[in-house]
Amino acid sequence: MDTAEGRTTLASTAGDQGGRRVPVERQESPVRADPGPRAGAEAAGRAGRLLAGRRALVTGAARGIGRAVASRFVAEGATVAGVDRQAADVAGVHMLEYDLADIGGLGRLVGRAEAAIGPLDVLVNVAGIFKPCDALQLSLDLYRLTLAVNLDAPVLLAVACASGMVARGYGRIVNVTSIHAQFSEAQSLAYDISKAGLAGCTRTLAVELSRHGVLVNAIAPGFVRTDMSIVDGVDELQSDSFRGIYQEHGKLPLGRAAEPQEIASLAAWLASEDNTYVTGQSIAADGGLSVTF
Repeated sequence: MDTAEGRTTLASTAGDQGGRRVPVERQESPVRADPGPRAGAEAAGRAGRLLAGRRALVTGAARGIGRAVASRFVAEGATVAGVDRQAADVAGVHMLEYDLADIGGLGRLVGRAEAAIGPLDVLVNVAGIFKPCDALQLSLDLYRLTLAVNLDAPVLLAVACASGMVARGYGRIVNVTSIHAQFSEAQSLAYDISKAGLAGCTRTLAVELSRHGVLVNAIAPGFVRTDMSIVDGVDELQSDSFRGIYQEHGKLPLGRAAEPQEIASLAAWLASEDNTYVTGQSIAADGGLSVTF
């Protein structure tokens, strides 16, 4: 469930990208006074957009939740650099190809992003991987790979980006974790550890960076309609167990998986100037799933 993902099985439960459609009430972004000395037509064009004038780096931006976040940020007025290991064309997004498992080059990646779009105000860590494996069969290579992409890269990117944010006195960091950060299932040892670690990182960075105007939060998705819901060629959202346990028997109160855009809308608010007082939190965007455990 999760993250640029959308894996959830807990039962079954699980960004790299986590139904029956239920009407979702949507609210338009409120019109706000544009902060700072902006005036005239430029200010008028930005009014009401949550991320007007901000520069954001989004990982996992080629697909799923990451793509939805990058696209939503562009719509909200941000200049966006997207990172993914696969080439992609995302409208309005400056895409950078990079494998986040290569943690030694993350500082240079931030430098490339800032050279392309300018100093970063926002970081959204979405990219993640999930490879099911019995605990007794878990290899060191798979364990290290999962932690490199899901934990090491987000932590090191956050530290690298936070340096400039602190110097400028403003920043927002959003980590897409998973309800796996709190609830576990079989064959998810490395994944669960990585997501729990990223939740811990979120809390600690929030404590250290808040005095500098940098707010840090996490979004913990449950089931999300993305590629990650497909395991070994089977879409868990179409399985008998999902329909029986989660929909027919009410284990998932909203009765459907989230769409990536629903996670993106929450990320946009957390990353915006409208968020002035929420930091250090892991917000479960899971359709009520976790309250039934």
